[in-house]
Amino acid sequence: MARRRGVEPADRRAAGKAAAIAAGGLLLALLLYHAGIGPVVVRLRVLGWGTPLIVLPYLVIAAFDALGWRCTLPATARVPLGAVYLARMAGEAVNSLTPTAVTGEPLKAHLLRAWGVSSADGVASIVIAKTALTVSQILFILLGLAALFDRLDQEVLGAAWLALLVVIAVVFSLTLVRLQRRGPALAAWRWLRRLVPRAGFVARLEGGAQGIDARLADFYRIERGAFLRSTLWHLCGWLGGVFEVVLLMALIGAPIEWRDAFIIEALAQPIRAVALVIPGGLGAQEVGGVALCRFLGIPEPVAVTLWLLKRARELAFDGVGLAYLARWTATRRARAEVG
Repeated sequence: MARRRGVEPADRRAAGKAAAIAAGGLLLALLLYHAGIGPVVVRLRVLGWGTPLIVLPYLVIAAFDALGWRCTLPATARVPLGAVYLARMAGEAVNSLTPTAVTGEPLKAHLLRAWGVSSADGVASIVIAKTALTVSQILFILLGLAALFDRLDQEVLGAAWLALLVVIAVVFSLTLVRLQRRGPALAAWRWLRRLVPRAGFVARLEGGAQGIDARLADFYRIERGAFLRSTLWHLCGWLGGVFEVVLLMALIGAPIEWRDAFIIEALAQPIRAVALVIPGGLGAQEVGGVALCRFLGIPEPVAVTLWLLKRARELAFDGVGLAYLARWTATRRARAEVG
């Protein structure tokens, strides 16, 4: 009976994940049905020899994000950009398979241990990089809202709303940093110790928690410039997404203005955040993105084609990330067997 009780939660999680994926797939199928498969296929055929170009922008975007992460590593760490790039890709691929999109974060830190980055420094770098990514994303969304208000000829109303949102964004960002300087890892460890006081593994986590908090405190006290650089690199990544929209729309024979591309990519970010209840945002991301495009006057078949291409690009890079993870795991296993 004990074994059965231990299996049931895992079974429920697997069933819930399967149900979420099925619901997302159904949403995507309904979207295709409503737009018409024929018109979408016509748009896809326009790609022709330009099909490989759909992955080009994200190659650069991923490099910007890897540079942003590397800024948060200790100055003594000599990790090649390629290693950071692939570790991040592997972690993001794992994130795409889970509803919360955070499972891959510890994996990213673990993959850097081969380059001499301690677990504490690796986890701290993930926390800092995620903070920089979030701050840059907020700035990107605010710029997108400014572009939207300009398109709607609502400059005065837009200025008032943006002023309020900027204040909220600054307070939120400063709060994130403040919390990280107040020992969040040890606070989480103490909570875990109260929850399972007799678990042996909890006691072993104390030293790591202290190391994470020490690194966070040192970084925000000494390396503030590195945080700014990380934020700017991540902002470059978000801006690269605007170029991706422009390129994809041109490839399918539906050129778009840069301002509209900016609005689409920026305002799609909150949609992606809400869509995370489904692994990879399957279906929900496409429905929300198409609705945004339709609001801007883009024909539904064109909008559906755009978001399908974005999904195809995402799947391609997730495949590369998972392949790298599989190879890394196999290499480590082979070395362990030889040793």
